[in-house]
Amino acid sequence: EEKSVSSTITTVTSRVIVVGGAVNDVVAKPKEGHHLIPATSNPGSYVDCDGGVGRNVAEVLGRLGAEPILYSAVGNDARGEEIISRLQNEYGVICSEETIRIIAGANTATYLAVLNSSGDLHVAVADMDIFHYIPTPSMESLRHADIILMDANPNVEYLEKVASSAVEVGTKVFLEPTSVPKATICGKNDDFLSYVTYAFPNVDELLAMADGCADTDTPNDINEASHDESFVTIKYAACKLLEKMRPNDDAFLIITMGDQGVLFASRKSSSQEEPEFKHFLAPEGVEVQNCTGAGDTLCGAFIKALLDGQDEETAISIGMAAALKSLKCAERTVALNLL
Repeated sequence: EEKSVSSTITTVTSRVIVVGGAVNDVVAKPKEGHHLIPATSNPGSYVDCDGGVGRNVAEVLGRLGAEPILYSAVGNDARGEEIISRLQNEYGVICSEETIRIIAGANTATYLAVLNSSGDLHVAVADMDIFHYIPTPSMESLRHADIILMDANPNVEYLEKVASSAVEVGTKVFLEPTSVPKATICGKNDDFLSYVTYAFPNVDELLAMADGCADTDTPNDINEASHDESFVTIKYAACKLLEKMRPNDDAFLIITMGDQGVLFASRKSSSQEEPEFKHFLAPEGVEVQNCTGAGDTLCGAFIKALLDGQDEETAISIGMAAALKSLKCAERTVALNLL
């Protein structure tokens, strides 16, 4: 059973559509000066806030004035109601009966993350079953949009269907792979990838997407790939992935590498050359408080910059500056002071 956000259905339109998860994020970390000890209780603290990749990106876009539409689903519970209320009333995100499904008897998605003493992710558990109910954007909404950003929370058949419809009406498809298991599923679906113009993987998501396998890359492999000065492994994986994206058009990867910054990979349809790469260095001496929303903040600010007419390299610089604010924000997934 489901109910909806408002009582009337009218097709809503915007230059940018976001499809994906609206999640209650619970983020815990050990007390200062303490290291995590496995298999026992650790003294620490936690924050409880709105999250989900799609919701995070929509919030960033809304805060920056883009008036995005969010397609998602929540449970018929207080957490879901609060998430929708804040999106509409505080962040400038368009939510309507057409775009948000409220499912009776289901939990609003919850993401429980435990950070280590340096603020990086140690482990997480995600209850995301509700994403099967995310509605499909109408063709009219897609026609009015320049960009649709999808996270990988819905199943890949849904993603492929929506991406195909978007490309049919000339809307560019952006992908946030969301996690290694979801990136792996996307990487195995060449038809879906053929519709994607821009993707925003981190290093482990990139490696999983490039070979369609989540089990071949150890944490040490990923660390070595990120800290190899010439990024040989990352560039090889990027080339493999770009081959599958928009075969007869331009394609771009914005690869986030933690303290190593961002690697931008671009393949132009007019060029017979190999993809081009540009490394954007991360600022030094950043005191990381919370890494969970930085990539989503970069993604949203990058998209807003493109909508404002900036080129990709300028958009990455703008995105990185915004992401830095979320990295320094201990209390929230997305920083308040993005403008």
